[in-house]
Amino acid sequence: MSIVPFDVERCDITSLLRMLGKIPGQRRRRGKIYSLSFVLAVVLVATLTGAKCLRELHRRAAALPQPLLARLGAPRDRFRGSCRAPSGKTVRMLLKKIDVDALDAAFGAWLCAQTARGHVALAIDGKVLRGAWSDEDTQVRLLSAMLHGEGVVIAQVRVPDDTNEITQVEELVGKLPDIPGRPAVTLDAVHAQHDTAELLVKAGMDYIMTIKRNQPTLERKIFELILLLLQEAPHHEVGERGHGRIKNWRTWATAADGIDCPHAATAGVIRRDEFDLTGRRISREHALILTSTSDENATAAYLHAHARGHWGIENEIHYTRDTAWREAANPTYTGNTNHALASFRNLAIGVIRLNGTRKTKETLENVAADRYGALPLLTTVCSRSTR
Repeated sequence: MSIVPFDVERCDITSLLRMLGKIPGQRRRRGKIYSLSFVLAVVLVATLTGAKCLRELHRRAAALPQPLLARLGAPRDRFRGSCRAPSGKTVRMLLKKIDVDALDAAFGAWLCAQTARGHVALAIDGKVLRGAWSDEDTQVRLLSAMLHGEGVVIAQVRVPDDTNEITQVEELVGKLPDIPGRPAVTLDAVHAQHDTAELLVKAGMDYIMTIKRNQPTLERKIFELILLLLQEAPHHEVGERGHGRIKNWRTWATAADGIDCPHAATAGVIRRDEFDLTGRRISREHALILTSTSDENATAAYLHAHARGHWGIENEIHYTRDTAWREAANPTYTGNTNHALASFRNLAIGVIRLNGTRKTKETLENVAADRYGALPLLTTVCSRSTR
């Protein structure tokens, strides 16, 4: 049985509730019992307990203790003398009809305001919700932007069924919150497009693209440019040892002279060698990199750090949502529900990361065991935003 912490009443979550309250609702005023901020806060806390689907969200919400419901803004039942939790139908209908664009914008701006400091790098990548289908032939796809290092999503859009991720970069960039300085944007080879490069630079950002065979002419030109560099000592080198493997990264960088890509300034190559513990090579890979960052600033160390940081969106966001909430196995079909659930998982991950831990699944288990454990997570984040 959970014991009420002595400082529950001192947990200031007004910043969170204020942010949630600004999200437009789709509910009728007549007969409305709960405030929007309360219902959304309950969904967030239930998500922080590891609830994987609508049924679990309802069960976890119904099991929230009275003091916690009161802190989230629950209305009081005058006849029973207790706080009321939203019904499963209320939660289901809200997530089905909620404005997911407004939801993502509010979550992203709130997280960004507490994390974006100094030089900011963003990773842009898409994810298919494999268990969610918009019709019998089309799966739901989301395109997101994540802050390197912090591991928090600050923007997300749904990819329309009749197009692909490439066409939605402009939409995503247009929904980014205000970011200080000149951000660097990392993209995988799918997004190595001339239009995307032009778009990002015009938006006041630098791009860092991985170039592969989907752009054969560009790939060949860059390879010819950096081929002689591979005969030199690497401009940057780093190694790691773990999980029975030794990994070594060597990076070279040079000015992107003669490369036909908008605003291309620096080209580079990263060679990744993997060995077993006896020193026998297991694999060797080369990654070609092109960036609009000038060769004075885009050092080999810069290219290496940003290229590796890009995969944080796969490892720290997509993989985490699949393992902690089993997102890929969740067959949710109704309205905006699948998108909204992904948004709440992004916010939950962000709250956990901002509290200094990467142990998402362990944190969810701790909150599931003691629901009051959600309040310190939210309070810590909220207090930062008011400093």
